[in-house]
Amino acid sequence: MENLSQLQSSAEVEALIRSLEDESQTKFITFSVDRHYNDKDWQPLPMNRVHWQWAGGSGMPAIKFTGIPFMFVGSKRLVCHQGKDLAVAQKRKYFEQKLEDQNFGGLKCRRASKKVGCPAAVSISKLAVFPKFKMDDNTERAKKKASKMLRITLERDPVVWETLYAVVHSSEHAGHANGMNETKVSSESSLPLWKRRRKSDLKKKCFKLSKQLMHSLHTVEDLHTLEDVSQVLNTLLKDVAALSSSAEGQLQAKRLR
Repeated sequence: MENLSQLQSSAEVEALIRSLEDESQTKFITFSVDRHYNDKDWQPLPMNRVHWQWAGGSGMPAIKFTGIPFMFVGSKRLVCHQGKDLAVAQKRKYFEQKLEDQNFGGLKCRRASKKVGCPAAVSISKLAVFPKFKMDDNTERAKKKASKMLRITLERDPVVWETLYAVVHSSEHAGHANGMNETKVSSESSLPLWKRRRKSDLKKKCFKLSKQLMHSLHTVEDLHTLEDVSQVLNTLLKDVAALSSSAEGQLQAKRLR
């Protein structure tokens, strides 16, 4: 369920986020932020597009017609800290670099990510609103005329404007326990002891084989052989990545049922 709020200041936005965190016993982390969102020197310009309403989309809040024109300053999106793992690419790159460096002595088996794909999020649109240009006529002709008048005024004189934050947030956490919803989550500890040990042994074996492979490659000098090995390893890497993504998707689907 999504909830929409319109707030007057950044302090009110922060207070809302803290309230959501306290209520759900989770944390929200920044997923994306526009460069102008925190720009204290931003000023409305005649070339900025004037809006009267906004349909929303891509997780951003919808804004109904109120008769007051506005411009977008910037946007910010926060997600639950138990949401999608945002560092998958960096972790994979680090792991591959370690393989190339053959530094297996200090390389531990990668633990499965604690992220569970929770969909809870907070989306914020920072707006510049112009109350003195308010009108009641919601026709396209009237809005086009008023928008033109606003831009002309911006070219000549400073215009009084106010900041408004449109905030939409989802209160439906999933895949992990929280203050509102004690969701049952499949975890490593739910596996029988012998399966956990077997998994650990297999991972160690895979690392050992990888190490042996790296050492063997140093002795190969034939170009065609290296090309064949490269193709085999590339295919293997893609297969492992596909299996990993499939397994993660199935696990998240079970959590959301």
